[in-house]
Amino acid sequence: MNSSIVKLGRRDFLKAGLAAGGGLLLGLRLDHARALDAPTDVPFAPNAFVRIANDDSVTVIAKHLEMGQGVHTGLATLLAEELDADWAQVRIEAAPADASRYNNLNWGPAQGTGGSSSINNAWQQMREAGATARAMLVAAAAEQWQVAAGEITVSNGRVRHAASQRESRFGALVSAAARLPVPAMVALKSPQDFVYIGRPLPRTDGATKSRGAAQYTIDMRLPGMRTAVMLHPPRFGATPATVDDSAARASVGVHAVLRFDEGVAVVAD
Repeated sequence: MNSSIVKLGRRDFLKAGLAAGGGLLLGLRLDHARALDAPTDVPFAPNAFVRIANDDSVTVIAKHLEMGQGVHTGLATLLAEELDADWAQVRIEAAPADASRYNNLNWGPAQGTGGSSSINNAWQQMREAGATARAMLVAAAAEQWQVAAGEITVSNGRVRHAASQRESRFGALVSAAARLPVPAMVALKSPQDFVYIGRPLPRTDGATKSRGAAQYTIDMRLPGMRTAVMLHPPRFGATPATVDDSAARASVGVHAVLRFDEGVAVVAD
């Protein structure tokens, strides 16, 4: 795929497959050589925007950083709206660093968050991912129940056929849905049908942050990991003239004192 492409065509956008643990994975279709009906026992690369697990959890892969502005909740809202998911089922997972898959469509082949661009560039993208997942769940239910897909409704994470009084949760349908072809076109909701968009919702990150359970980069711990603490000059643009690191190097647990243009870093246990 040409990395200079900014806008992705609808036909090349969505792809489905089995996620780890037997789920439905949807996202960017970047591998043009792989057929849509590839064997479903081969998991797709993690290039998706939504993962639906057997336990009914809906994990939205957020390509933009949550910095207190609520973007994780906003992106999840777009996808959950078209999926007709139960908001209580929705989880957020930050996308990995990969500009070829998670680029800011307004910025070209660059992955980044800023300038009030997150919802603007992901509006169509996230809604299409949700709508396609919904269509595939409906198709799986229609096939199992031997009814017309148009007779099936989805609401709050439940798939229903009123005439036969049958219904199913998302998790019971994901394995079958993942084996179906991805629809080339999906219909998106009209604004008057919105359930989540434009309405107040509990933030997806509110509870964990409020009780101190949220994990940040500073919380990461790896075997043998050391910490670097930097000391900068008190004025912008200033540089250290001399550095006396003898006391620091003599301290227990200090492994290195590194000097750089804008200051000094101490690496220690």
